[in-house]
Amino acid sequence: MPEKIRFPSPEEQKEREIAETLKVERGILYFEETDPETKEKRSYVNILGVKLETYASKEDIEAIKEKIVLSELDQEMLRTIAERYKLRQPLMFEGDPGAGKTFLLKKFVQLIHGKEAPVLILTGSPRTTDFEIMGHWAPKAEQRESKDLKDRDAILRYDELENSYRDLTDEFDRKYKQIQDDFGEEKINKEKADCQVEKLVEWFEPLQKRYTSELQALIQRTTLTKTVEWEFQRGPLLQAYSDRGGKGYILIVDEFNLIPTNYQQTFLQIGGEKGALSESINYWGDTGEVIHSCGKDTWICFASNFPEKTPGRSEVVGPMTDRLAWETISPEETKKKKRIIAETCGGLEFTKESIKELRKTFGKSISFEAETALEIILEITVERPLEIKKDPLLHALLNHTLALLDTEFTEYYQKAGDRFAKGGRRIQQFEFSGRNPLSAFSYLNHFQFRNPETGLIDFTKTLERAFKACYLKILVD
Repeated sequence: MPEKIRFPSPEEQKEREIAETLKVERGILYFEETDPETKEKRSYVNILGVKLETYASKEDIEAIKEKIVLSELDQEMLRTIAERYKLRQPLMFEGDPGAGKTFLLKKFVQLIHGKEAPVLILTGSPRTTDFEIMGHWAPKAEQRESKDLKDRDAILRYDELENSYRDLTDEFDRKYKQIQDDFGEEKINKEKADCQVEKLVEWFEPLQKRYTSELQALIQRTTLTKTVEWEFQRGPLLQAYSDRGGKGYILIVDEFNLIPTNYQQTFLQIGGEKGALSESINYWGDTGEVIHSCGKDTWICFASNFPEKTPGRSEVVGPMTDRLAWETISPEETKKKKRIIAETCGGLEFTKESIKELRKTFGKSISFEAETALEIILEITVERPLEIKKDPLLHALLNHTLALLDTEFTEYYQKAGDRFAKGGRRIQQFEFSGRNPLSAFSYLNHFQFRNPETGLIDFTKTLERAFKACYLKILVD
């Protein structure tokens, strides 16, 4: 039978070329295109197959690439970030510390807005309120230069309130850190730590409310008497929606489930159609309810640790889980990533070829457990102490040994101190509504995967990827 010859379509050929280029460029590629209608030249960055417009320069992109080494998990996470940004769907990363959640989110901001771009970030804590999320009132800058006695007295009172509140939050942070330290040193268990955090919040809340009440009274009094002119200083959520001349910005909300549940609900307004961000959010301003429209560059992403593992964390409120694309990073994935980082810490991987070379030299039955690997290193080091950095094989072996030691130490530490409820059900609960299938459909509409043999869309793989992204990724394992 004559062999069938199939010629790839122009679209498929272009996809292949981009894929090959991405391999060479370590998954991130800067390029420019001319808009056929406006004839305007635009800059783009392709991140692991996802094409996005960027404000960064080619030099910025290359400099950022030099700072990141993408493990398999990093590639999966970065691709997910790029996909959800393109769809403007708010993303939640949940996982253990060290998984690289916040690091990759910050690097993504730089890939889109430039190497020197400021990163808009809100770090949650048990004392976070609307002040930190939405913003607060302050005297206009020119008021501080006024020589009028009434103005000066009012501004001095404002400064006193601000200083006392800052002292209050500093004391809260100090006491909260002490609870965390005691828990980390196993002086107290999680139940006792949670109880202490609850009492700390109970102590803080009435003092916080008194500050808010006194500030509101000062604003109202000085506004009525026209003693002081006030201006609203927008918090990170409003900045993300309408700053940069209405274009918006990317907001990273770190440690989201440390924020009290009643203030987590402040973010409910971001939920829009098809799992994307809402077109606007409302907030009460100086002229009544102010609408902040969603800018074309607005995007919000969240990161949190498992509530089961850390004292003082709440589960994310159910309605918020319905508004977020949820990506859970299992402890196993984090552990694997840490090992890969350790094995490549010197820049060279411990490959099958290097193992073969070592066995030629030291015997076929050689074991690569930590002690044996360390003995080999010591033996070679004694013979060739100046060639460790020059010898790729030895360099790789050193990386491997460090990885084994790190793994063994981590496993021992987890056996002694890890408090994850083995076999128990998770605290975090989820809600499922019509947004989930709409979100999955939107994903399928934008991301398809081609079968390289037939040149046709591989629907099984495409559907599998969408189902994982929109449903399965919320699971721990």
